[in-house]
Amino acid sequence: MTLRALLIGAQTYGLTGVDTDVRVMADVLGARGFTDLRRCVNGDATYGGITEEMNRLRADTRPGDGVVVYYSGHGALLGELQYLVPVDMGDSTPTDFRGYLAEELTAAVRALREQTPNLTVILDSCHSGGAVREAAYESGRWALKSVELPTVHRDAGLIRAARLARPGDPLVPGVVRLTACQEHGSAYEAELVYGKGRQGVFTAALAEFLRPRAHLRVPWSVLIARVRDRIKQQQVRQWPDAGGPSGRLPFSLDEPAEPERLPLVRCDGRFAVPGGAVFGLGVADRVSMVFPGSGTRHGGAGTSIPATVDEMKAGDALLRPAPSALSSPAAGDLRTAMLPPGAHALAVRVHDRRHVLIDAEALFADALREELARCPRLAETDDAQEAFATVRVHHGTCEILNAEGLPFRDLSETAHAGPSGLIALLEELARGERVRRLGDPQGPSRLEAGLDVLIEVRQPATSGHWRELHAVGERLHHGDHYRVTVTNRSGAPLYFWVIGVGLSGRTTLVTNDQPSGCRLEPHGAEHRGTRTTPPVTIYWPHDVPRQGPRPETIHVLVGDRAMDLSALASRERSLHTADPTLSALLQEVWEGTRDQMLEVGQEFHYRVYTVHADALPEPEGRRP
Repeated sequence: MTLRALLIGAQTYGLTGVDTDVRVMADVLGARGFTDLRRCVNGDATYGGITEEMNRLRADTRPGDGVVVYYSGHGALLGELQYLVPVDMGDSTPTDFRGYLAEELTAAVRALREQTPNLTVILDSCHSGGAVREAAYESGRWALKSVELPTVHRDAGLIRAARLARPGDPLVPGVVRLTACQEHGSAYEAELVYGKGRQGVFTAALAEFLRPRAHLRVPWSVLIARVRDRIKQQQVRQWPDAGGPSGRLPFSLDEPAEPERLPLVRCDGRFAVPGGAVFGLGVADRVSMVFPGSGTRHGGAGTSIPATVDEMKAGDALLRPAPSALSSPAAGDLRTAMLPPGAHALAVRVHDRRHVLIDAEALFADALREELARCPRLAETDDAQEAFATVRVHHGTCEILNAEGLPFRDLSETAHAGPSGLIALLEELARGERVRRLGDPQGPSRLEAGLDVLIEVRQPATSGHWRELHAVGERLHHGDHYRVTVTNRSGAPLYFWVIGVGLSGRTTLVTNDQPSGCRLEPHGAEHRGTRTTPPVTIYWPHDVPRQGPRPETIHVLVGDRAMDLSALASRERSLHTADPTLSALLQEVWEGTRDQMLEVGQEFHYRVYTVHADALPEPEGRRP
């Protein structure tokens, strides 16, 4: 196996830190074992040069290689046209558009993904929309990574984009996508702390946490949270995101068992879990606030403080730390200082637990109960009516049955993991059940805004036309497709997420290329007040017995600010799960009110639109 990286740097239109970004990323990746480091910078980073280097990288990549594609430079959004800005962008003509389109990036990454599943895309750029945006930070200390471009021959780009876009193509699964900021937002470069020159704020923070001497075996989702916090400490309004299988360890396919890390902020002198209601928290639930310590080896865990949910303020959970814990010298600074990068909350015991009935031989049952006692969201019951799952282990046979007595999954592999493996599966299934029951809130957490939500299905076995899905009573079949359209009719920006709980119990953040939410512009804006997701395929997983019907749930959650909901998704991935297309790499949710910048009056308000359907294993019209 070879670790390969293509580092693209287009230092154009006033940027001065791109070459430094590429050099720093090359140093970091080299220290992490990358032996094939390719640079496409300066005069080589033309439209043709970038295209040629992407093709060459694909030709040289072998199955099992680890591959990184990195870009630093300007990004642009002009209406529906999204593109990176090569160094020869100014040479565009009415028939020769030199921007590197998002659709071209999608096609190149899809081709790489056919060679290897271990693929990471990192973009340190932003959109400019063709307009000048003055940086408003400390007398020019910050340089915006967007630019007033010369006359853009948009039609030639749109024609090429239309030729490349193929709506029927399968979505690109299993690609980790790290982006510097969100749509309509900004990425910045700043003065280096030591020495002269500038560097991209995102690249600098990412490199800090990727350096081997500061590395923990933590997944991308954890690292990106630390990067976000580091950028926040610099007072930069920039929101990095991690899409795709962000539960992976960096540059590998390994997904370690991780607790469900909840966001943690301080609001008006109080600790809070933004969006706590969505994560299943309620008053009197117990959590642990974890503050990584900068003084510990490799920046490891420093302080853990028990806390209780004291109040729900709209959709956010306000915490009351244990007085004895906060009075300790180790926690003294946390009451006033900015939270350290990576601060988060862990559920310890919550009210919204799922009950498990254990039907097993004594020794195995005791081992299961011991594991179960440590689960914050699971509890044992002896009442079959209230159990969401029954664990049945007898004479070497193991099953986990749902309320209808059907096995959730084929356990031929999981059973070898023993009690711990079964409990891990139960936790995943319980998360699915909890998310499946997510409902439209009432009271102060309810979003009061004008919007339209349309959930449609296309069933190829019948007419093949799109029709609206009813909230209940629908039957979906293997091979059907659904899509979601959301329209903002209010005067403020909104954000939406599509969350699917499949018939296997797995939870998927369908809009996973935009884990912090798909931004909808206010009513009357020229673009993006309405968005439609790519079609999502309903399929019957190979590890689910072909007995049905089984529940399939589609949630559309709409909120009034951006918030990372990737923690809701199951860790386990499948090549068939709905992993959104990379054409949205440059369509992240930018410039929202962010959960790490929570302030008074910015509590999370939301609505949930749901379809509860029955899924069947065969296409419509075909008998099993």
